[in-house]
Amino acid sequence: MEKIIIHFGSDSDFSKLIENVDSYYTIGDVIKHISKETIAIEGASKHFEAPLDVENLIIYTDDYGGIKEWAILGVSNNIFENPRIQIKNLFLNNPPKKFYDDVKKTYPDIISESTSDRPSLDLEILKGIASDYSNIVIGQPNVLRRLLPALYSLVNPQRKKPITILFLGDSGVGKTETAKFINSKFGGEMLRIQFSMQQTGEAYKYIFGGEHGEDSFARELIRRESNVILLDEFDKVNSLFYNAFYQMFDEGLFVDKNYSVNVERCIIICTSNYKSAEEAEKCLGSPIFSRFSKVIRFDEISIENKLKIATKNYNVLYAQLSGEDQKLIERNVVLNTFLEAIRRGYYKNMRTLKNDIEDALNIEVLKARGILTSDTTAGE
Repeated sequence: MEKIIIHFGSDSDFSKLIENVDSYYTIGDVIKHISKETIAIEGASKHFEAPLDVENLIIYTDDYGGIKEWAILGVSNNIFENPRIQIKNLFLNNPPKKFYDDVKKTYPDIISESTSDRPSLDLEILKGIASDYSNIVIGQPNVLRRLLPALYSLVNPQRKKPITILFLGDSGVGKTETAKFINSKFGGEMLRIQFSMQQTGEAYKYIFGGEHGEDSFARELIRRESNVILLDEFDKVNSLFYNAFYQMFDEGLFVDKNYSVNVERCIIICTSNYKSAEEAEKCLGSPIFSRFSKVIRFDEISIENKLKIATKNYNVLYAQLSGEDQKLIERNVVLNTFLEAIRRGYYKNMRTLKNDIEDALNIEVLKARGILTSDTTAGE
């Protein structure tokens, strides 16, 4: 073997790294060739097949699941040095610890390593957040006033630990929308983990690490595109798992049985439905609560701001209709209907409001096209 390149980071960055590699084999191709049985014919002389010439072997993040545990424990001897193949260049993306340690020990002199270079917070990004936030998330000026000082700590290049922020408040008041907005200033897809989904027996393996090929929190962290990480509904995960995040919040390092992931200088946002900091500390427990850099409560949205949000949502959704559909329903009363409903005290959840406006516009279009009739919509 002549060259080994190991990349830790996003799949998109790894794809750019290998974009000039014209032809290559996958680990599946190699294992299939190694495992292929040689048919012996009685009385015939033995035939020794020449080794498969592999100029480039590329192993992606998801490919390690196709390698058996026995092969992982001695991957260099079991696969790369197998006499049935001859590998020239090896490209690895996010190898698990056991895999990486074996390769590092066997080929110490031909390895080069790289990591994804994700954008960090600077003054220009902070100015963009300050100037645009109120146009995107309506009715939460207090959030911006508390958010900006917390984020400013990352402008200092000497700071290594992440900023960890706990958002409090009811559903549909702008918590997730705020995280998405912050990420939009950095670029790249935000890593969003729905902790409400981690309620089964599989949650332990997801958070602490299972078999090397199984999906895990650490593997999603290491292949993230952005340094903005959203742990949605953080209050829904079993509190027994919170100790897995102590080192991550304190030092910017998340470790499980397969990976050690650097999250220094990240913005880690955890959302919850707690009404106050006191309630959050009581339910989450002081050990994890005390590790948050900032706790920010989202206010209940006023009627005036709900009217603004409804108007904004309507305008955005109407603009997304085709020109033909817009002309068909240009005299619709959808917006006025929802504005009146808000004035009468309906709609606490703004996410529900947006979905209902979209549904109402679609119904108007379907009626105008004769697909829905008054009989079809009767009783709604």
